[in-house]
Amino acid sequence: MFLRLDTDAGISGYGEAMLLGSGYRLPAVATMIEDLVDQYLIGHNPYDTELLWERLYGRAGYSHYAEQTKLAQISALEMACWDIIGKDVGRPIYNLLGGQVRDRVRTYTYVYADQSGSDVRATNRELWRTPDALAARARHYVDLGFTGVKFDPFSSELSFDQGHGQVVPVEYSVAALATAEASVAAVRDAIGDRADILIGTHGQMTAAGAIRVAKRLERFDPLWFEEPVPPENAAEMAKVARATSIPITTGERLTTKYDFAQLIAAEAAAIFNFDVGQVGGILEAKKIAALAEAHYLHISRTSTTDR
Repeated sequence: MFLRLDTDAGISGYGEAMLLGSGYRLPAVATMIEDLVDQYLIGHNPYDTELLWERLYGRAGYSHYAEQTKLAQISALEMACWDIIGKDVGRPIYNLLGGQVRDRVRTYTYVYADQSGSDVRATNRELWRTPDALAARARHYVDLGFTGVKFDPFSSELSFDQGHGQVVPVEYSVAALATAEASVAAVRDAIGDRADILIGTHGQMTAAGAIRVAKRLERFDPLWFEEPVPPENAAEMAKVARATSIPITTGERLTTKYDFAQLIAAEAAAIFNFDVGQVGGILEAKKIAALAEAHYLHISRTSTTDR
């Protein structure tokens, strides 16, 4: 969801709310945003981004809690204020936050089914569990220049054979483990060391089940094992991190520096992948990155438009 803030000086700023973790439909969220604006932003100086964040997070409704729906709204409003500031002074926002550090970043892609040819009816989830077809598509993306390819060899939508009626978090069957291992093996064989493999699970496993998965996949040297257990329990994720050499990444369903500080304290992750449109905005994202830097952790910017 995108929003626009208008100022009495005639400058408009745009912000994005990442609503992947919200159970609300867009019209309901729009109403929530309008209510926050009416209460807290009318007459607010957009340069006061710290004050805005404090008002919306700590004072609005006695909340003081890192809840996804509200933090997505705060993110969009804060982002729009930064857009206004940048336009007002005629400078890109990065120049106001310390300046440019690099002129390029490394990118990865999900491995998607080919929707243009004979594979048009295939779904991505089917592809990720079909080793030969997956390997061919992974090679295609590496040939395009990507140095990282990502897929979920289990899929977040469980088949009866995989889940046997279990609710998340699950313990996968040995057949599901074997299929996932074959998929990863096929991709590694197809791309060699030209690119990294990123295992993109969706928080669907128990810690014990994730450790079983990691032991099977370690020999393929993935760059990361993403959110192997549900994100709300850092201690359980830490069990997986301690049991594998594969770096654990998480963060796309977390918000604020407080959530990420808990990950650091538990030593639960090596890489944070968060969305600026959810964690609390641009300045909050910079603070989370600073926490990561102080503990030698890496940042991967996730995107809601990765297709």
